[in-house]
Amino acid sequence: MKKSFIFFLFGFFVFSFDVYSDDHYEELPNVANVQVNVCKLKEGVSLKEYNAVTQDYVKWSKKNNVETFYVRHFPLFSHATAGNPLTYDFLEILGSTHETSGEAWDLWLNSKEGQKLNAQWQAAADCYPKMGTGVTLWSDEDALAKADERVATWNWCTLNDNVSAEEVLQKHSEMAKNLEGNDQGIIGWAGIIPRIGGASAPGQFAHIIIFPDNKASMKHQKTIAQGGWKHYRDYEKQYATCRGEELYDVQVLNRLAQ
Repeated sequence: MKKSFIFFLFGFFVFSFDVYSDDHYEELPNVANVQVNVCKLKEGVSLKEYNAVTQDYVKWSKKNNVETFYVRHFPLFSHATAGNPLTYDFLEILGSTHETSGEAWDLWLNSKEGQKLNAQWQAAADCYPKMGTGVTLWSDEDALAKADERVATWNWCTLNDNVSAEEVLQKHSEMAKNLEGNDQGIIGWAGIIPRIGGASAPGQFAHIIIFPDNKASMKHQKTIAQGGWKHYRDYEKQYATCRGEELYDVQVLNRLAQ
């Protein structure tokens, strides 16, 4: 199970929904709890200083058996403009089981060591934690395991009128099959839907694609420019309307043991 969480956050793209049929929950494979911290460094705090706080958290999580898969996303090509600047410096994404997340937060808030680390965290940055559900749809596990540096695109989308979550999940399952043996530079495809604290999210769910580097991400952009845009157009017409991709530089800060 831990292995699936590693590759979930290595290769973010397709999302999960809470799907109900006749009042029964429909289980989805490879579902994980995802915490997203929207962070801005305090004035005068360097990233190097903040990394020291990060390392203390990782050590604490291992010591208390509440370790998470942990990555940081820095905006590279965002939707921000001079008139609409970014309000955060980076996103932190922590993937785990729901049980691990709950236990970690109880320890973080109720133990002396957790409270001490929490105070250090709050002194270093203004971070707003959000909770979501994520699921891996497709991944190249060998490629994902080789690098701790990569890039990712985020694309927030909202379902079109009269389109069900089940229809979109089925569509994404079909799309994932088409990635097998079709080299577009992609090494992972998964995604996230906000669950707690996500009212201000720019869409109902986020598509996230992972690439090993910028060269690979531009290979994917080339496939879109050379005709792939037709599939994107049809997707938006039939299934969901999206804001457009943003590109992030990604650093893996902690991997779970396989």
